[in-house]
Amino acid sequence: MYPDWLKITLDLLGALLRMIGMLLLGMGAGWLTLEFLRKAQQAWQLQIAIFLGFVGLLIAMARFTSAAALGGFGIGIGIAIFIWGLPKAQPKAEAEKPAKK
Repeated sequence: MYPDWLKITLDLLGALLRMIGMLLLGMGAGWLTLEFLRKAQQAWQLQIAIFLGFVGLLIAMARFTSAAALGGFGIGIGIAIFIWGLPKAQPKAEAEKPAKK
């Protein structure tokens, strides 16, 4: 019914849009997970529940989504961990101040 080139083009465009959407969803899920883990530092049970929920989400995504969507989600989580999960570097001016005696 449709020409082959149109079907291929629409399939590629759909996969690209799905990957971009999952990349953004992965960044949001990564930020939310890191935020909840920071706020639950006194309650280790809550940290375990957050971690198991996140792992369950990853397992479900690996089972029920396409490769492009899972790749975008994984890249989004990686970006979120690098942006919001790593400790912030202190400015050099504060680190080089001599201690007052």
